[in-house]
Amino acid sequence: MTAKLPLWLRNPHERAEGIRAHLATYFVVGPQDVAPLGRDLVETIREAIAGGVTFLQLRAKPAGAREILELSRAINPLLAALPERERPLFVIDDRVDVAAAAQREGLLVDGVHVGQSDLPVEHAAQLLAPGSVIGLSAATDETVRALDAQQADYLGVGAYHDTISKADAGGGLGADRFAELTRIAVRPVVAIGGITPADAESVARAGGAGLCVISDIARAADVRAAAATLATAWKRAVAATGTGAKSGAESDAKSSKEASAR
Repeated sequence: MTAKLPLWLRNPHERAEGIRAHLATYFVVGPQDVAPLGRDLVETIREAIAGGVTFLQLRAKPAGAREILELSRAINPLLAALPERERPLFVIDDRVDVAAAAQREGLLVDGVHVGQSDLPVEHAAQLLAPGSVIGLSAATDETVRALDAQQADYLGVGAYHDTISKADAGGGLGADRFAELTRIAVRPVVAIGGITPADAESVARAGGAGLCVISDIARAADVRAAAATLATAWKRAVAATGTGAKSGAESDAKSSKEASAR
C-alpha cells in the first residue's frame, strides 16, 4: 500500500500555510506520559483531539520499533474518522524507519519529528513518502540557522521553561531568547518545554506558530478541557497581538522562494 498523506500536503500552494496552521495546538504524548496515571494512550489522544489538538506527535520512550508501529495502528482509527482537512497532522518522534514502514502499510502517518542527534532531515525525506512532514528540534543560533533546519518543515524550539517531561531538554530559554531564535528561523517555530496557556501571548508576540505541550494536556484532570483551553488561549493570543504572521526570516525566505519561481 502507499502513504495516505492529505492532498493539501502535496499541493505547493497550500502546504506551507497548512502546516503552519496545524502547529497551533501541538500535543506530544506516549505511554510513558499517561500509564503512570492509569490512563490509556488512545483514549487520552481521543479526548485531546476532541478538545482541539491540531498536531499530534507520538513520542514513545523507550519503546521499540514494533511497539511504536502497533501504537500507530491503534491511533489511526481516531484520525481516519475525521475529514482530511480537519484531522490533526500525525508524526512519529525520532523513528524514521517506523514512520516509513507505517506509511507503506497505508497508515495515516504524515511524517516524523527528529532531534539534533537523529537522522538528518535530508536523509529522512528520502526514506519517507514524498510530501511527508519533517519537524526538527533546535535550541541554538547554530541549529536554527543550519541547513537541516532550512530543509525541515517546522522547528520545535525549547525548552521554553524548565521541564521534567524531557530529560534532555536542558534549561529554559525564556521568552526573550525564544523570540531571538524565532526571528532568525526560516521555518515556522513552535514553543515547547513547560508550556501552558499562560505562555500563549508571549509566544504569539515572538512570532511563534503554536504551543507544543506534553504535561499540560497529558497530566490534566480533564484532557479534553485542557486541550480546549490551550487551543482557545492560542486563538485569543493571535487575535490580541495581531500576530500569527510569519517571523522575519521565515517571511524573507518565502519571498525569496516566490521571486525565484517567477
